Amino acid sequence: MKTYTHNLLSAAVVAAITFSGAAIADEYQTLETTTVTAGRFEQDLMETPMSVSVITADDIAKSGAQSIGALIESMTGVRINNDGGQGIKRAKIRGEDAFRSLVMIDGQKISEQKSMSGSPILIDPAMVERIEVIKGPASVLYGSDAIGGAINIITKKGGTKPVQGEVGAGMNTSNSGKSVNASVYGGVEGWKYRIGVAHEDGDNLKTPVGDMNHTKFNSTGANLFVSYDINEKATVGATLDHFDLDFMSGSAEPGYEPFYVDVPEWKRTKLGVFGELHDLTESLKKVRFDVFYQKNDKTMNNHVEVINSPVVVDNYADNSLDQYGFSLQTNWSVSDSTFIVAGYEFNNDDLDAQSHVHTVGDTPAMPTMPSMHIDTEKQGFFKGAMTTHALFASAETNLVDTVTLSYGARYTYVKTDKDDIHGYKVYNPSNTTPQRPFNPDQELGKAGKQHDDRVVFNAGLVWHPVNDLALRANWAQGFRAPLLQERYIATSMGSTSTTLGNPDLKPETSNNFEVGARWMSNSIMLDAAMFYSKAKNYIQALPISSSLSRYENVGEATTYGLELTGSYEIKSIGLEPYVNLTLMRRQFDYGNVETYKTATPAVIARYGFRWNGEANGLGLHADAYARTISATARSDSSYRLGGATTFNLTGGVTFGDQKQYGLDAGFYNIFDKAYREQTAIYEPGRYLAVKLNAKF
Repeated sequence: MKTYTHNLLSAAVVAAITFSGAAIADEYQTLETTTVTAGRFEQDLMETPMSVSVITADDIAKSGAQSIGALIESMTGVRINNDGGQGIKRAKIRGEDAFRSLVMIDGQKISEQKSMSGSPILIDPAMVERIEVIKGPASVLYGSDAIGGAINIITKKGGTKPVQGEVGAGMNTSNSGKSVNASVYGGVEGWKYRIGVAHEDGDNLKTPVGDMNHTKFNSTGANLFVSYDINEKATVGATLDHFDLDFMSGSAEPGYEPFYVDVPEWKRTKLGVFGELHDLTESLKKVRFDVFYQKNDKTMNNHVEVINSPVVVDNYADNSLDQYGFSLQTNWSVSDSTFIVAGYEFNNDDLDAQSHVHTVGDTPAMPTMPSMHIDTEKQGFFKGAMTTHALFASAETNLVDTVTLSYGARYTYVKTDKDDIHGYKVYNPSNTTPQRPFNPDQELGKAGKQHDDRVVFNAGLVWHPVNDLALRANWAQGFRAPLLQERYIATSMGSTSTTLGNPDLKPETSNNFEVGARWMSNSIMLDAAMFYSKAKNYIQALPISSSLSRYENVGEATTYGLELTGSYEIKSIGLEPYVNLTLMRRQFDYGNVETYKTATPAVIARYGFRWNGEANGLGLHADAYARTISATARSDSSYRLGGATTFNLTGGVTFGDQKQYGLDAGFYNIFDKAYREQTAIYEPGRYLAVKLNAKF
């Protein structure tokens, strides 16, 4: 089997060289007209100095993916953190974990101040028009948390006719999943609007080794958009969206079958207001402001139980995060050769977190001591805030007709404040009188206020030696301020020990270098990039006793790799071989330990053949592909996963006068391969997903 997988990996690399590149998403099929907003303004993808991948509305409509994470997992440089919870997969970009990968909806950050897994992606795919993934530090343009990159989820807006609509329904046999969505939208006399709803659910995941217990999920989303064009230069509007998720996470580790994380409620509600002015003067091309309020409510029970262990721990959490944000952006054309984007951003996170730890069981008998029954409770209450102010400016200057220089800077000021923190222990749960107060300094972290400020820079060049080719080189700095949890909050989630906050933490920083090429000529399409990143002051939890750990700045990471995405279209028969390849190496340096065993796959590849055609007025498409991931391990021997290759077949048909109806189906993991991409659970076995869409 190892030889078989090795041959497949070799085939992927050979295919990459043969086809001279890659593109998994449909945007590369019309590369010359694709526009992105990664640089905070609309720009042709060929002109963008960054590595950017795009998933379009058409890609989303055809996909049977049950979450945004599942939609983007085939992008180069992106890996999904599947920690056992369906419906809420998180993204890692270029080896950086989800804490260092910024998630935005319509350019506005989803904050997460208390989590063991990073920022969640709390939105239904049916609500999404386009997803842009920026790979490499995006801190200059988008701020803290973007060391690895940024994911901007752009929601659907209004239409071009007075009344339009779309509906969809799907099923997924991997978890007996069902999905439905519907929306009504339109535009008339300067008004644009949209009202949409969506629902997804799934039971326990079915895998080749059996059902994964505690992996069910249920989600419901709704959105409202309205805007009005006051005149040809001024638009105002408002958005309201809501996402309600409940899910469970299990474990596939032997002996941990009783372990689970139950999240009966994770709600995100956001209200936003915006205004946009165009062509105010000859130089001032655009002014846009956004004001929003976003609320995140999460309740959780982390049940820690191991077979044959005498002690059971239930960690309960009830977190409420209120987020207020404001941004002002201006676009300037200061000369025929220079374009500038400049602005100010404000964000405030207010966290109210409650925790409750219940431990019950019997300690093992010792030679000099009998076993002892344990039945204790521990409660903690935390209130704190993080406030961020940022000034940014990014410019592009055409040095000559074929060379464009991009450069920018951002100044960020972050203040964290622990308003209130207290707790107590109860030895007998039936006694409501606290038996022993917490020592906040020891068990909940020290009180206080901290602030960080930093200026980060970027610079890049794009050169067009010929019309079909764009060569790019860029350097960018990254910056991430410590979260409230990392600075102040004691947590016990996922274990029987406690991790303490550390108010003396320094921000994480990075430097990233990249060279790349985009090519489109006749039937060949290419996007390739080589990158190198050096990150410092990594925040890690280190043990300080048998039952306590504390966050410290202990880690450094060096990451380098190659991303290659491309296809070759044989137009006469509509056949398109393609490959999507990520080669990456990542080294951790803990001061006294240097290791490449960082749970980072050296190879992730998707490769296959797409076909598009027509017959009797029907639009037909098919995609036969394999996906390969190499083995991974950690240096402490606690984590080792074998490599795997799965084979998949998808296809569909569009019909109607304007191809307004679509039926798509996918047959995944055809040979029922048992594999894991994280230690938490096995991935689905052989399954079928079907989706029906209609527009009117």
